[in-house]
Amino acid sequence: MKSFKEIKQRMRAVQNTAKITRAMQLVASSKMHRAQQLAVGGRSYSMRLAEITDRLLTEFTRNRKKKFSHPLLEEREIYCRGIILVSTNKGLCGSLNQNLFRTLPPANDSVKYIAAGKKGKQFLASRQLALLAEFPFTDGIPFHEVRSLADFARDAYLRGEIDSIEVASTVYVNTICQRPILQTLLPLKFLCDGIVEQRKLLRRESNAMPEDPRDIVIEPTPDALMQALVESVFRETLYHLLLEAKAAEQSARMVAMKTATDNAEAIGRTLNLEYNKARQAAITNEIIEISSAAVIAQ
Repeated sequence: MKSFKEIKQRMRAVQNTAKITRAMQLVASSKMHRAQQLAVGGRSYSMRLAEITDRLLTEFTRNRKKKFSHPLLEEREIYCRGIILVSTNKGLCGSLNQNLFRTLPPANDSVKYIAAGKKGKQFLASRQLALLAEFPFTDGIPFHEVRSLADFARDAYLRGEIDSIEVASTVYVNTICQRPILQTLLPLKFLCDGIVEQRKLLRRESNAMPEDPRDIVIEPTPDALMQALVESVFRETLYHLLLEAKAAEQSARMVAMKTATDNAEAIGRTLNLEYNKARQAAITNEIIEISSAAVIAQ
């Protein structure tokens, strides 16, 4: 049996660990609520924007008797895939990153990566995979940071350095459930397929947009509107996926820290019971020794 001193030292270490993990749990919980509000609040806008864009492209082609052309819509033969890997900057979030990395294609495929998060960069470096750039993100994920990432990925796509843009990220489902996904953003014609899959994942019904027979006057021109809308929907979808990933990260970290706190408290209770048993055994031995000495003295 361990000595009192060893048990008390371990009890003190476990109690200190529980205090640390509880504090980290509270911090993650505070950040989680804010991240969840941003992610859930932006879902309807992001999904509806993609649906409206898809519908406008169809109407534009039907009314103008010609297909609308834009570099981000043109489908090409894929020689090199481009994947934006959205991971976390810190650890202590359970198996979130490991589950995300399992969605990536095999290392022998022709893929170039853009890392959004330090853990993703470390993973790609350890596997010696092609890394085009790294974009660190703060907890708030301001839109100007997403714009820089989106513009870099778009320019690489337009230069022909990569032939598609996909996003490997984690979607927030609820506090205890986060799902890794690999969604294609460019060519943009595949975007609505990704939105449909995301709706199924989140169990959200697709509300059909009502028919509107009215004529709409567009300024300056329909072509200028569509050119700007295509760029906008690409940035907005990427921004929303980053918000989802941040909400999933904070939820996973809060759950992981709560589990660590519960485990530390359980170990503390076990050690306390072990300490009491050892103390009781020591007291019993002392009583026996005193009684034995008294009998011998008589």
